[in-house]
Amino acid sequence: MIKIGMIGIAAVFLALLLKKEKGELALLVGIAASVLIFGYTLSRISFILDFLRKLMDTLPVDPALLKALLKMLGITYVADFSASVCREAGYGSVAGQIELFAKLSIVALSIPELWVLLRLIEQMTGG
Repeated sequence: MIKIGMIGIAAVFLALLLKKEKGELALLVGIAASVLIFGYTLSRISFILDFLRKLMDTLPVDPALLKALLKMLGITYVADFSASVCREAGYGSVAGQIELFAKLSIVALSIPELWVLLRLIEQMTGG
């Protein structure tokens, strides 16, 4: 975490120095730092995937449910990253559309799980 924090702080300071003279370079420094941090984040995902595999082996949970959860987490991270880059570049409306699409994608992914939950409730209530 310290490495990531230092990359972020260094990028911000460099971007602030460049902003007055070369605004477009400041934006590129910010985007480059974001991509670098994103790459470090992706390297950590293998740890999460290993944990989820062990969880699926241990618990009687349908693997499709955990896959859907992982997809939802991925959608939120990619959408937040993309929207932040767009917002930083001054394209707030594009950022808003990315966030809206992400929300709708998560709702679409959750519909099968909601259907399973409703059927389970129906079985439990005898309806």
